[in-house]
Amino acid sequence: MKTYQLRDLKDKDLQITLKDNVDALENYRFQHATGQLENYKAMANAKKTIAKVKTLLRERELNINTKKKK
Repeated sequence: MKTYQLRDLKDKDLQITLKDNVDALENYRFQHATGQLENYKAMANAKKTIAKVKTLLRERELNINTKKKK
């Protein structure tokens, strides 16, 4: 997902997205270990999305980069 799409989500939705991506990454790692993974880019995308979501959650926790919409 793009960062601007993630910024529009609520905290609860971000937590769900984070859990989904962590589960997907675990599945990709298992497939990679067994030689069944076809799309190696999916692993990288999942890692990047996890990092983006964690960063957004931490920013919100610290009230950094929060723009109030009028």
